Amino acid sequence: MPSPAVALPERRARRLSGVPRAIQPGQSRRRRMARNPLTWLTAAFFPFCVFLLWQVYLSYRKTISQSIGNYTEQHGGTRSMPTVYQFNEALWRCTKLALVTLLIGVVVFLLLDRLRPTTWVLKAVALFWGGAVAVYFAANANDWVASRLTVDDSDPMGSVRAAIYVAPFVEEAAKASVLFLLAILVRYRIVSVMQSVALAGFSAVGFAVTEDIVYYIRTYLYGSMVYGQDANQALHEIYVSRGLQTWWGHPLFTTFTAIGMAVAIRARSKLVRVLAPVAGFLFAACAHMAFNGSQLAGGSESLIFIIGGALMLMLLFRYVVYIRAEARQIRARLDDFVMTGWLLPRDPVVYSGFFRRAKLLIAATLRGPRVLIATVCMMRHMTELAYLRASVTRGVMDDAALLRGRELLDDIALLRPRALYETEGLPVKPENWTWQNIRGWFGRRWRALPRPRRRSFAPPTGDSVPAGEPLRWGE
Repeated sequence: MPSPAVALPERRARRLSGVPRAIQPGQSRRRRMARNPLTWLTAAFFPFCVFLLWQVYLSYRKTISQSIGNYTEQHGGTRSMPTVYQFNEALWRCTKLALVTLLIGVVVFLLLDRLRPTTWVLKAVALFWGGAVAVYFAANANDWVASRLTVDDSDPMGSVRAAIYVAPFVEEAAKASVLFLLAILVRYRIVSVMQSVALAGFSAVGFAVTEDIVYYIRTYLYGSMVYGQDANQALHEIYVSRGLQTWWGHPLFTTFTAIGMAVAIRARSKLVRVLAPVAGFLFAACAHMAFNGSQLAGGSESLIFIIGGALMLMLLFRYVVYIRAEARQIRARLDDFVMTGWLLPRDPVVYSGFFRRAKLLIAATLRGPRVLIATVCMMRHMTELAYLRASVTRGVMDDAALLRGRELLDDIALLRPRALYETEGLPVKPENWTWQNIRGWFGRRWRALPRPRRRSFAPPTGDSVPAGEPLRWGE
């Protein structure tokens, strides 16, 4: 164990490079998490998001109810406002529709974040940030700016000007702020473009779902409270338009900021680190502005859907190029450790191929949880080691990365006897998986199941007359 005089400079070097602290001998995982300030920040973050969602609920319940009351009073002569029960019923119905959009977005960005996936905690933080913090900030900022751009209450163009010229900048800044926050706190965990894109996508999907719920509630309650309108038909139309056809809008725009931030993290030049995120943010805001302007100008939804689909396909092709480039980088950087004798010659080939990694995971799953956990840890350590070496070669990290590299190599050596690390000649199905063994295994489990016990009755008595039988004459 290093002395305090030696450990202090090492700890400072790790902190400046963003490298995790060294694990103290005999220190449990629970104790390490308890001493980590990020654990307590994360624990306080989710209740804070719930509080902000409650504030958003109260704010929109008041504004939507008042706007419906004003509309019914002007057009019908009688002021009609939804009750709290009606608003909550509409909220529950609209939330179930918005969950479809949430499921689509989460699945898409989970599939993109496969090479070196971020932790589930970071994904949850990004999702809740977009659904709670970004929505709360954007709603208050948009309302304040719209009030400054409106001449009076009768000016109908104030909200239009705010939606085109203000909302794109405010909303993109609110959604992308979590990327910059995570880059400051845990920049060691965000090392590739796909990680930045995935986190930006989770934040944007959370923002889009909460925003869709607000639009759904407003449309449904207007249709319910105003005479002569079909609320279900209006809700179905806006759900198809926003939840299915144009759900990609917010994730697409935030992706541009994520790409700029990823370029800045991996760059050595200070000028690139400053200009790349700014350029990505401005491009995202301009694309968002064009999207809002086309919708408010009465653009065809089919045309918007076609343009958005084409952009998504172009970005998907670009992401495939990114993934292939990342795979080549992993192989090249692991080759450095092969030349020094720290890794096996086949390790760069195995851990840089997507199909080989998938084969290892499937084969490890069929061999039990112990093998699966060791294989997953081995795969993560190999990928982290490759990106760590890439940061050193680019000059982004200093000697603190070498200390972390030694720790990863030691962990790989300990995991190798239990994990699967070679795909050549590896059968996906274990060799002992034969029909006889499977049938015998199920037979043993079946015989081990508890059986109901047969009831035992008392032995018969010595009387010749059964119980309850009437006596005969003369007995």
